[in-house]
Amino acid sequence: MMTAAAYGRLGQDPKSITTQSGKSMAAASMAVVIAEQEAPPLWVNILAFGRTADDLLRLQKGDMVSASGRVQRSTWTGADGTKHEQLQIIADSLVSSRTVRPHGGSRKQSAGARQEQLPDLNDHVPF
Repeated sequence: MMTAAAYGRLGQDPKSITTQSGKSMAAASMAVVIAEQEAPPLWVNILAFGRTADDLLRLQKGDMVSASGRVQRSTWTGADGTKHEQLQIIADSLVSSRTVRPHGGSRKQSAGARQEQLPDLNDHVPF
């Protein structure tokens, strides 16, 4: 078994899928840029189940995401007879800008809230 972590941008909105056994699942594709190369990005599929699927479904096309989990190779023959191969990550964890900063990254606070967080430098230090 091989595990991997990949960081890239979602190429489409994640899709919700229900398996034959009734479990919820989500699928998306991610463009991963290979560092120091001018080649086109590597497209990796992400499959997620359960809670991780719920997390994936909160994302949308264009979001940056890091996915880690078990790597699986999917192979199929197209309608024209050509063989295709695709890597996919069966994600057990996802991290995105939306999960790190769920409200768009706003760090704005009122001036009063900022002052309450700062220590009072005029307090007497007992040592």
